[in-house]
This record gives sequence, C-alpha cells and structure tokens, in this order.
Amino acid sequence: MRQLSPNATEIHATSTYRPSTHITHTYQMNYPPLLFSLTLFGLSAIMANAASFDWPQWQGPDRNAVSKETDLLKEWPESGPPLAWKISGLGTGFGSPSIADGRIFGLSHRGDDEVVWALSETDGNELWATRLSKVNTDGLSQGKEGGGCTPTVDGDRVYVLGRSGDLVCLRVEDGSVLWRRNILETFDGRIPVFKYNESPLVDGDKVICTPGGKEKTLAALNKWNGETIWTTKVPHEDDNAPTPPSIMVTTPMLVALDIDGNQEISTAEIRGSESILGKLDGNRDGKLTEDELREKSNEEGSGSQSRAQRQRRGSSYMRSLKVLAGLDTDESGEIDASEIENSVDALKKLDGNGDGLLDEKEVGAQFVSPPRSKAAYASALAVDFNNQRHYVQSVAKGLVGVAASDGELLWMHNRPVTPTGLNCSTPIYQDGFVCAASAYGGGGVLVKLAVDNNGGISTDEIWTSSDMENHHGGIVVIDGGLYGANGDIGGGNLVCLDFQTGETLWNEGDRDKEGVPKGSLMFADERIYYRTEEGTMLLIEPSRNGYLERSRFEQPDRSRNPAWSHPVIANGRLYLRDQDSLFCYDVKETGKVSKR
Repeated sequence: MRQLSPNATEIHATSTYRPSTHITHTYQMNYPPLLFSLTLFGLSAIMANAASFDWPQWQGPDRNAVSKETDLLKEWPESGPPLAWKISGLGTGFGSPSIADGRIFGLSHRGDDEVVWALSETDGNELWATRLSKVNTDGLSQGKEGGGCTPTVDGDRVYVLGRSGDLVCLRVEDGSVLWRRNILETFDGRIPVFKYNESPLVDGDKVICTPGGKEKTLAALNKWNGETIWTTKVPHEDDNAPTPPSIMVTTPMLVALDIDGNQEISTAEIRGSESILGKLDGNRDGKLTEDELREKSNEEGSGSQSRAQRQRRGSSYMRSLKVLAGLDTDESGEIDASEIENSVDALKKLDGNGDGLLDEKEVGAQFVSPPRSKAAYASALAVDFNNQRHYVQSVAKGLVGVAASDGELLWMHNRPVTPTGLNCSTPIYQDGFVCAASAYGGGGVLVKLAVDNNGGISTDEIWTSSDMENHHGGIVVIDGGLYGANGDIGGGNLVCLDFQTGETLWNEGDRDKEGVPKGSLMFADERIYYRTEEGTMLLIEPSRNGYLERSRFEQPDRSRNPAWSHPVIANGRLYLRDQDSLFCYDVKETGKVSKR
C-alpha cells in the first residue's frame, strides 16, 4: 500500500453502530462490530465540498453512467489519487454503492444473511445494517459472494432487491423496514439462473422491477406502501408450449409399477415391485438394462453411449431419474438381480414425506431445471418519447418498452439476445434511439423508435455489431462515441464504436493495440473512469481516434474475485468496492469547490 502523505493521519476505529429498537430486521449486534481501517486526508476540506453531486442509484442520477460533476483531476499522481479512507468488513458482494445526502448504501452477504447497510460519506463509519433475508445458496456458485443490486435512494427512503426476490423499502435514517414484497411469490416470478441482480427503478410514485414471470414479466409497485399498480406480460415463444406428459405415463418401469394407473405408486405396489421388475427383463438374463427401461420415444437415441461405456461409467439415463438411481445402487448402469431383489427397500427410501406413496417428484428427474426466467439481470430506465413516459428494459428475449401509466407493452425488439438470456447491461436512450449490448453472442444494437400509422411505437434497427458484446460492465455515449468492453466470462477488451452508425472506431483487442482488458466504466468531467476486472483503475480521455490513457493505478489489497463492481464518482470522490472492502479516493482538483 502507498505511504501516507505527511499531513495524513491513520486511525483505527470501531463502528458507531446505532441499532433501531422498533424493527426486528435491523441488526441488534448479532455480528461483531465492523473494524475499519480509515485513513483521513484533509478531512475539513473534503467536508466543505460534500453533498454537491450525489450518485443516488445504479449508474447515477440519470441511469446513463454519466456524472455532471466538474473540477475533477484530469491526471493522477503516479501512485494514484489520495486515499480518503478505506473500510473493511462490509460483507461480500458485487453491487456498487449509491451515495445520497451524506450516506453510502450497499448490499452484502454477512454469514448466512443478506444485508443492506449505510455508511457515513465523511469517513465510512457504519450507521446501520439491516437483514433482508437468508442467503440463497441454490444453483451455480458464480455470484454467490453476494448480490449485484445497487440501492436506490429516493428522499428519506431507500429501495433494494435481494437475490431471492425480496423487494424492500427502508428508512434512510435508521434502516427500519417500511414495507417488503417478494416478487417471486407476489408475481409468480421466475428467478434467473444467477438470481436477481436488478437495481429497482423509482419513478414518480412507482417502483419498477422485473419478476420475470410468464404472465407478469415487469411490475410497478406503489413506492409508499408496496401495493401493486400494474404488471406487464412480455410474449415468449415458450408461452404456448404444451406441458410435457408425466413420466408416470411415459416411463415403462413406472407404468408397470403403477398398476392402477393413478400416477402414484402405493405401498402395495411397492411390495410387489420385485416381481413386476422381473417381468421387464425381456431377455431373461436376470438384469434390467437401459434399453429395457428407457422411454420408448427415446430408444433411437440410446446409442449415444455404447454398452461397454454404460457398464464402465454408468448410464446417464440411469442417473437421470431418482427411481432408477435409487435401484441401481452400484451405479453400474444396470439393475442386476440382487438390486431387483432389494427393490422394495430401495423404493421405500424414496418416500421422502413418509406417506407410503411415491409421486412424480419422489421418483422423477434428479436434476430439474426451473422454468426459464424472462428477467435478464438488467435494470430498467425511464424515458420520454412521443409525449409519453415509458420504461425501457432488457429482458431475456430482447428490448421492451412499456407505458409508465398502465404497463401496456408499447414495443419489443428481439435483439440483443443471448441463448441463455444473460442480457445484463442497462440500455442507453438518446434522442429517440435505444442502444443495448449483450455478451455470449448477443452483440450490440441500435434501434430507432418511431410512431407508426396507428399511433403506436415501432422500432427500426439501425445497426448491429459483434464488436460490442458487453457482459455487465456497461456502455456509455460521449460525443457520439459508444464506449464499452467487448467480451464475456472468457475476457475481452475496451472498444469504441460510432453511436449512430455502429462502425468500430477502435478496438483494444486488435494486435497493434495496448490490449486494455474487459472492465466497467462511467464518465465524469471529460474523463472515462474505467476499472478492469483485474482491479486496475484507468483514467481515459474520450477520443474517437484512439485510446488515450491519462493515468492509472492498482487498487491495493485486491480480493481473489473479479472486480465487477462499477466505479462511482460522487462529490469529488471515487469509490471502488472490492467485495468486503470499500475504497474512497479524493479526485477533486485542489482548492476547487463542486458546482451544481
């Protein structure tokens, strides 16, 4: 870590935690007090300039990753800008902070709990922390460190969305919960693979979120009490897909066991399983093979594994159903004579609720994929077009615009789309044009909104580009240039396109370039603040002619996780979150006072 400046004072302090006595969700010192490592630089000068340009929500006041703050450093010292303070002990997570009225807000995992917290903007001291829910540990490991939501501050209230769908409104002053709704339960939502990471949009008297359900894809709630105002269904090609028949009527072994055909296997039917299974042994060799047990409709596909392979590794089909896996105890890919003989005991073990009956859930698929969510991790933004307020959002199957008044679906454009629905970055709106970008083959797209002959809104696709496959680092428009990272989980590079034409102006992935890696970005006072996933912080001068780096520094004390939290500028300070830690740097020009 850098040496402290001669005038700096380093102190180690304990949080002045102020518990709320009237709400059970607020921490009552259930966790040890956070230990802070605070380094204060010119505190009185910083306080004099405070509360000028807040960052109250995801991607700033206008949700476009642009700050209107001025008089910021155009270059940094070689070791980086002065560190105002650093705090450790926040809990893990990828969400960026929001800053409003002297407070910093964020979301974390602390042990088994998902927590929203508030810090002092002056020195990082924790003011309160409130439990939202138990940490959701289901599904894939990626992202389990914590949610990606940035809290939204609106007056004396702050709104957050937890990974499991808890939409919660809290009091800014003390973190007490004013209302909560679980959007998964309330709107029959469908949780995305990597859980909910959306930052709720507050617009007028509404809170906008994306439950992702079949019938209720988007929803507006009353910001004062959480009551539902409207919901919107976004069409999907899977909406009218027929429900597949029960495996109780398609799997030969289950059909044989279910003698009375009521799609349950009773105690009496379990007791007779040995003789029933014996009858399925068509070649009378004393064992049941995959070919004898497989669904008839799938027999043609059984050749994907040879008999030798199935015996050596175990049949994937035999592992696919709980009933087959339960009987094939040695995982040989066959149910041999001894396993048939012990079938009664094996089937009894599958009776999880002990009611003496085996239903489809108890004998069915080992690994069930949940219905695909129509939500896609992005956060909505409010726009005005054709004298009408509406909300633009990237959902799993493309871009949509819905009426703010009643949630009517005004328009839909089926790009950019990834096969997995991972459309993470918030779209950009500018003068009737909507730009969006997604990784994993989605690419970038610019569409123009227009009023059709019937008075409705149509979309005209202006361009698409495979050079703007933006993962979740965001995109920003500056003087006609579209800046963002091109790449996905495998890496990528910073790119600049012409916003109007989609022409690639320069690409740091080209062989003759510096190779600036994938990262997240925002813009303030003639500079792009770009944070690579490795943790390097870059100060870039926007240019359509090429990459112009003005300064860089390495964030100290890096965690092992990728630096996915976006950089934030507020009131002359640069904030960088790295999981459990938050760094606050002074980036104001010396002697300058922020102007609104």
